[in-house]
Amino acid sequence: MRRLNRGPLVSMLLAGVALPGVALADPTYDIFETLERPSLNFYGSPGLVDMPTAHALPDGQLAIGVSNFAGMTRTTLTFQATPRLSASFRYVGIRDWTDVVPGNFDTYRDRSFDLRYMLKKEGAFWPAITVGLQDFAGTGIYAGEYVVATKTFDNTLLPGRVKVTGGLGWGRLGSYGSIGAPFGGNRGSFVGGSTGGQTFV
Repeated sequence: MRRLNRGPLVSMLLAGVALPGVALADPTYDIFETLERPSLNFYGSPGLVDMPTAHALPDGQLAIGVSNFAGMTRTTLTFQATPRLSASFRYVGIRDWTDVVPGNFDTYRDRSFDLRYMLKKEGAFWPAITVGLQDFAGTGIYAGEYVVATKTFDNTLLPGRVKVTGGLGWGRLGSYGSIGAPFGGNRGSFVGGSTGGQTFV
């Protein structure tokens, strides 16, 4: 009886197992390569900490963010609907609410809705420019409006990439002397126990 030489068979099987690994290592097949994305701020939209930036997420991207600090938990769902337009839905829990506004809330729950639109994409010399409405349909705890510009500098004296952002904000994003909601009149103050549902524009 003749014995089967298993050497070539084992080599072929090992080669078949190794080939997919070689194919994945090839940059042509790198499924984990992603487009450059801006960071998300504590509101769950493109920005840094609580400040928005002018850059947008890649078209069609859905982002979910959760931040927790100073007794506030913000859970945000952001969708980049078009290359320039994005929308965010936010659900917030604020602990120790009765210390701020008398009521029956140990943890106050609130929802808000944001819209952002990029007026101009970043070019070789000009920054990206975006306008946004934050929490414009709800109780208005985080209500604000802004115009922001962001410019990226490559090949500078410093290694890596430098991004500079500046803008103008009202409401929650303003320091003092608010001009109203958004560009005239008086911004309505928050009413404890309000269920929201009205726009501030």
